[in-house]
Amino acid sequence: MSNMQQHLTEQLTMALSPTHLEVMNESANHSGPATESHFKLIVVSDEFTDKKLIDRHRFINQLFKAELTHIHALAMHTYTPSEWEMKNSVPASPQCAGGSKS
Repeated sequence: MSNMQQHLTEQLTMALSPTHLEVMNESANHSGPATESHFKLIVVSDEFTDKKLIDRHRFINQLFKAELTHIHALAMHTYTPSEWEMKNSVPASPQCAGGSKS
């Protein structure tokens, strides 16, 4: 697990006490030399109950305000436990448009 991946995991765990959490480093799927630039989050938490999707994302963006100066892309999939129970999956990440990865 990368340093940034571990950091994101720890911060989300402390802030949201998630019932399900996945922090995936997808940097290898994208062009360029950065190894900690693209992350995908799946966060399931009771803290999201009665919060609109935009407010969930704003919370995470604020939580990682400093980190986002170094992270190029952060895909967020945020659910309440009941939403996750119904969905239980997330969309695949898009292919890199940078051209050097296939």
